[in-house]
Formats: sequence, structure tokens, C-alpha cells
Amino acid sequence: MTDIRSADVCLVVEGCYPFVAGGVSSWLDWLIREQKTKSFSVLAITADDTVRDLKYDLPENVLDLQVLPLSTTQKPPRLGGPKIDASMFGNALVRLWENGDADAFDTLCDLATTPVRRGFPSVPGRTFRPDHADLISSRPAWEVIETCATQLAPEAAFSDFFWAWRTLVGGMISVLTSPVPPARMYHAISTGYAGLFAARAARETGGRLAITEHGIYTNERRIDMIMADWLKDHVQKGFTLKDPRRDTRDLWIAMFESFAKIAYVKADRITTLYSANQGFQRALGAAENRLSVIPNGIALERFDELKPLSNKPRPVVGLIGRVVPIKDIEACIRAAALIRESVPDVEVLVIGPTDEDPEYYDACRKRVSELNLDTTVRFMGRMDIFEILTSLDVLLLTSISEAQPLVLLEAGAARIPCVATDVGSCRDIIEGPENETPALGRGGFVVPPMDPDALAAAVIRLLSDDALRVECGEALRTRVEQSFTSKSSSAAYAALYEDLVA
Repeated sequence: MTDIRSADVCLVVEGCYPFVAGGVSSWLDWLIREQKTKSFSVLAITADDTVRDLKYDLPENVLDLQVLPLSTTQKPPRLGGPKIDASMFGNALVRLWENGDADAFDTLCDLATTPVRRGFPSVPGRTFRPDHADLISSRPAWEVIETCATQLAPEAAFSDFFWAWRTLVGGMISVLTSPVPPARMYHAISTGYAGLFAARAARETGGRLAITEHGIYTNERRIDMIMADWLKDHVQKGFTLKDPRRDTRDLWIAMFESFAKIAYVKADRITTLYSANQGFQRALGAAENRLSVIPNGIALERFDELKPLSNKPRPVVGLIGRVVPIKDIEACIRAAALIRESVPDVEVLVIGPTDEDPEYYDACRKRVSELNLDTTVRFMGRMDIFEILTSLDVLLLTSISEAQPLVLLEAGAARIPCVATDVGSCRDIIEGPENETPALGRGGFVVPPMDPDALAAAVIRLLSDDALRVECGEALRTRVEQSFTSKSSSAAYAALYEDLVA
């Protein structure tokens, strides 16, 4: 869809809405529909140019959807090499990569959008705007690769550095050369490539910039990099924390941190879902006077008619989330095996999309078979949450990284106690903040991440005590009523938009 009108707000998103269901995508759909007086465009950043199906019907106040693939089928450089200043390009890229230098980012923005001459002696006066291949696959680009390798990671294997450069810098160049949708403000729903594009768009158009983080992007990418078995370590650092040498894994992490620093420096407002996240933002340069907290909220009235099913043949535990590694579905499976030892007829439902990481989904299914859980654990795929909540006795969340999971709020609205890992704001939601007045009591249990034994023990405790289960469910419902309503959250975002687009 295309509309040349300028939107009030351009939402810049990475790897989610409107092509991935659940989580942040559901929140984005809610945000757009709640802000009825504002017009939106959506700039969706994807990994590649694969055609994707929409998982959401776009609301009427969305004027435009633009897709920005970070990686596309490589085109050969155009005839006549671009007359790009490789020294300026390389020095700016090193400063950005090493320090998150905002001036270096401005230099790269200008480099990507300023026409340059090409090597055509017959037409010496003509200039052309550089394209992606000019900045990634040309002779000047090769000089830049050599500069970066020498200055940033001389100890790393050059072949590994080359492919890291092509991926990371290639994605950044896609961000710097793609068309910018016109808007009065740009609202990035993470740092990373989304925050970088929004910073560039605001700079180029004179619009305002807001960053909203659910989870801290740099933390999540750090986890991804640490767990990545496709990255090989060649620099052996032992256990020292002061070794200045960089391996390829360090370069990936450093680039994502640099993107965050630039987004924070350029942003007019930076919001997150809970105060603990602000410590990470401050550490990467976010200014105190631009920080604020806007919690998630849900429409409680939609849950008022839900009635738990009676006379169920089996107790039911549900995990609602995408089947991807960061949700640690394997911990759920291992916990299910332990729960079954005490509650033999338990049923554990994994409810959520299974197509985002097919290899991980296959590995989870194999684990279910290996543990003889085929009659205990069921993968349900995507379901309407209102169709499944009434059948659950306990909601389980096993993630190794979260922000403020909507699913815990939804379970609380339905008076379902929860067992969750101690990530993000899960403890505040389930147990309440330390200064909660009056103290409402626990809404379930919080356990360490990646600990199937603790997960299972907490679930068993709830399934074995009907009175405790009801008590926890009521406490969680009251906490959601007091602190996490859709009305209050919507009003806070309306005020943010009025402040920046007035």
C-alpha cells in the first residue's frame, strides 16, 4: 500500500509488525487502533526481501506500509566506479563502530545521500547518488573493509571479519539509502536498525524522534551473539576482563551498542516499560531528562466475561509465546517432564506461532518425543487468547529475556496465577513492587531463568493447592486493575504524541 500523504507518526519496527504475530506486534496493533486521531505509516525492517504475509489487517489510520530489507539480492556495481572518499568513509565507520559517535553517523548519512561522480571520462560533470553496491562492493568499499579490519580487530580472522562487515555494515547501508516516508515524527520500537533509521529520518526531514523499548535491544542481541554457534572464537582471552583484543563476536555486540548510543543521543524522548530498563539506557548515553516509563496496559473489560471451565478432565498449564530460543521452550518441555511425575495427568500447551524458527521448532518436537511427552505436551500454534485462557489453571513463562510481557497481564485479568522466570518486569507484575501500598500479595511465583526444576516445583505447588491458586489469581487481577490498564497506557502515548507533533 502507498500513500504520499505525510503521516503524523511513522512507526519504525524491526522483525515484527505486521509480519509476525504476538508480543510487540500485538502491542503495536493496539497502539495504532487506540490513537484514532493520529495517522500512521509503518516502516517494517526485515532480514531479507522474502515476500511475507501480513499477520494483521492494517487499521484505517495507517496510510502507508513500507518494507526495508536489510539484505537483498546483490546487484553488481554500476559501470564507472564511484568517486567515494574511502578515507572519510572508513574513518567515520571506525568512529561509529568503536564509540557510537553521533558526528560519524551524520557523516555516513551525508555520504550515503550526496551524489558523487563516477568514472566516466566522457561525462565528467554528471553526478549520481551512491547505491548499496557502491558503498558495499566497490573498490572504495574494499579499502574501507581493510581500514576497519586493521583498526578495529587486527587479531580476528579476516574472513570472519569480512562477512561480519558485509552483514552489519550492509544492513546499515540499507538503512541509510532506503526511501524515508514523510512524517511529523518517527517512533522507533527499539534501537538497533530501527532506531538508526528513525534517527536518520528525523535528521533528514526535521521531524521529531521517540524511542520506545520493550526489551533492551542491545541486551537481547548480546544474548544472541553469546549463544550463536555459527560464530567461532579465534582470540583466546581466558578469564581476563581487560583484554582489549576483539574477536568477531565482540564486533557484532559493539556495533549494536553503537546503534543504541546514536539512537539515544538523537532521540527527543526515550520510553520504556519499567524503571529497571532505564539503567541500561543511561549506561549507553540516554539523557535523564528524556527518559520516562509508560507501562503496558490491557482492556480489562474484555476479560470480565471469561469464566474458567469446570469439570475439566485434566489440569492444564499453558505457555503463550513464539516458539523461538529466547522463549526457552526447551525449559518448558523439561519442566513438563518433572511436573508429570507429581501430576501424571497434566497437560502442557505451547500456544503460539511455530514458523519463525523452523529448526528450533523441530528440535523442540524431538525433545518432546525423547522425553516421552507426546501425550503431555502439545503445540497448539497461534490461537485467540480468549479461546484458551478459560481452560488454563496456570500460565507459564520460561523466557530468558522479556520486558513487560502482555501475556502475564492478560492472565492476571483472567485471574490465572503465573509462574515466570525472573526477567524484565515479571517480578514486579507477579509479586508487586517493593513500595506497593497496600501490598496485594503474590500472583504466582518467580524463578531463575533456565531452571526447569524451579519452574516445575512452582507449577506443582499451584496445581496441588486450589486455595493458593485462587488467592494468587485474585491478587494478580487486582494488581492489573490498579497499575496496568489500557486506558492509562493509551493516554500516556497520546500525551507523548501531542508533545512531539504539536
